[in-house]
Amino acid sequence: MRPLAQRQWLPLLFFPALLAAWEALVRAVGQTALVPYPTGVLQALARTIGDGTLVAATASSLLRVLLGFAIGAALGIPLGMLMGRVQRIHRAIGPIIDSLRSVAPIAWIPMALLWLGIRGNAALFIVAYAAFFPFVVSAVQGARLIDRNLVDAARALGARQALMLRSVVLPSALPAILTGARIAMAFAWGSIIAAELAMGIKVNAGGSAAVGLGQLMVNTLYVRRDVNGLVLYMIVIGIISLAIDLAMRRLQRGLTPWRPI
Repeated sequence: MRPLAQRQWLPLLFFPALLAAWEALVRAVGQTALVPYPTGVLQALARTIGDGTLVAATASSLLRVLLGFAIGAALGIPLGMLMGRVQRIHRAIGPIIDSLRSVAPIAWIPMALLWLGIRGNAALFIVAYAAFFPFVVSAVQGARLIDRNLVDAARALGARQALMLRSVVLPSALPAILTGARIAMAFAWGSIIAAELAMGIKVNAGGSAAVGLGQLMVNTLYVRRDVNGLVLYMIVIGIISLAIDLAMRRLQRGLTPWRPI
């Protein structure tokens, strides 16, 4: 029992020891202005929570992600289902979709800034663009996996198109669509941070109130020069990414309990 207990406690002891060694090394070197350290990150956390900047920036980024994700789903799922069910449409649109999805979302940032300005709409466009293609690809795959016998049976029983879509097509395609939704959300979150980083200086200079985490990182780097704040925002981004993925997994299990994840 004692070796097992030691193995269980060892990780819990190792992490605080690592943080303590990190803190001591940075302070011994005397480079606290250039190298982040644990207590500095905690101080940045207390400061940004106290003045509300961290909560406001996180909420702004999440709102853009959710809106862009919803736009990508609203446009991508119907188009993907249509492409998967109608071969002519797939042959006509498929090459265009394949060409565009090979272009990284951040490559559109200059055009998005030119078209939509710097007040948040450009970042929303980047997120919607990033989420759109996983939805299209997964919906095409889901539509193609629909059992033809189920469709024929529904038609034989007199099911109309709307009922067939609701009761046969969508439930059959749902597992693939949810997998695409999980990928789309991961792309959306990564894209919003990249977009906000790219346009952060301009937004701050323009006095926008909708400052996200990426813009806050740019401000922290060029205005405050606070490396501890940068590490804090990186930790927050990682935690939110993990939480989003866990939430998407739970949604998949809830909506498709018959399919293992």
